[in-house]
Amino acid sequence: MIPMKHYISRRRAIKAGAAAAGAISIAGKTEQASAWSPGPPDTPPKRDLTPGPTPIRLAINIKRNNGESPEEMIKRRLDDGYTAVKGARHPGGNVGEPWHSMNAAERREVVEACKKYDVIIYEVGGYTNLVHPDSSRLAENLKRLAHCIEVAESVNCRMVGTVSGCRDSRYLIVPHPDNWTLETWKLLVRSIKQVLRDTSGMKAAIGMEAQVTTNIDCPMAHKRLMEDVGDDRLKVNLDPVNMMSLAKYYRTTELVNECFDLLGEDIYGCHAKDTYIWPDKQTVHVQEVCPGKGVFDYEQYLVRMSHLKWPRALEAEHIPDEEYPEAKAYVEKVAAKAGVKIYGS
Repeated sequence: MIPMKHYISRRRAIKAGAAAAGAISIAGKTEQASAWSPGPPDTPPKRDLTPGPTPIRLAINIKRNNGESPEEMIKRRLDDGYTAVKGARHPGGNVGEPWHSMNAAERREVVEACKKYDVIIYEVGGYTNLVHPDSSRLAENLKRLAHCIEVAESVNCRMVGTVSGCRDSRYLIVPHPDNWTLETWKLLVRSIKQVLRDTSGMKAAIGMEAQVTTNIDCPMAHKRLMEDVGDDRLKVNLDPVNMMSLAKYYRTTELVNECFDLLGEDIYGCHAKDTYIWPDKQTVHVQEVCPGKGVFDYEQYLVRMSHLKWPRALEAEHIPDEEYPEAKAYVEKVAAKAGVKIYGS
């Protein structure tokens, strides 16, 4: 258990206005702030829908087709209407594909093609368990993440996406009673510091992605992790839907505002999904679905993105392949309604 002093300091932080009301993870332990409760709020949430001047880049996964040159690969996604890309998941694990398998000349061609067509690689996948219970497996995972940062550096990518992981050895994000202990939090901080030391001098950042089954489960957890690591190369790969719980399900406007109020310019990329509770289940099952098929406040999400200082990429993910055009059309429709610009349109 975490000593009482951790709870006291958190209450002081809340009183001082350190974070908007929400589920707050500090030192690896989650505590529910009283303002988060199931059901809609008593008063309408704050919704300032005044659009900002910054356009949003639409992003999608990319993989290299057989016989395709790096330039053709980049242009194909631009022709599909996307100005940002992320590497596809590699069947042997996230090791920075498709860039990992390219030689130096091919990576240079990627960089030149991105400049030519004004496309960015916004994220290289480096998803691995940073708190693995097996020390030898953990060491391998940290080397893998460092390698992905090297790959990202070689293709001018700002960020390598990852999650904190869990204390279960079976998968990255399995719930485990030790996920929220102080010991696990300290291990996460040490792991990230080691990877950043091992890649010292590089520009590419680690973009931490939230997952409600891990100790990075809310905006304040992101903030505290960046503070505890103390390195400017730790940033946020924002996915509000991954923070979803019943308490937040009817409060997505507040969740969006909390994310941007607290994390702001430290957000380096954004994921696009929606959230939906299965209506015919006795216990709660919160499902991620295609944007537009749930309750998530996309107007507020896109407007807040448009107030950031440089264009962020927004990538729809975890939906069936045939739904990606639908997701893209929905985001474009909401953006048009809100007056938010889509990059390149």
